[in-house]
Amino acid sequence: RAQDLVTAHPLRAYDAVQLASALIANNELLAVGAVPLIFVSADARLLTAATTEGLPTDDPNAHP
Repeated sequence: RAQDLVTAHPLRAYDAVQLASALIANNELLAVGAVPLIFVSADARLLTAATTEGLPTDDPNAHP
């Protein structure tokens, strides 16, 4: 999954692994009826990729 994310988005390999893990965890949460995972990062590229992939996101820098 991480390899697909690197191909689809301008991500570093480690960021792609983090995002892939979050996507898998989110799918598991949704499958059991839990609330969706919120992906938190201060990296704009990573947040953009996460949003594009359908994850709710939050940027800690947006909260003074």
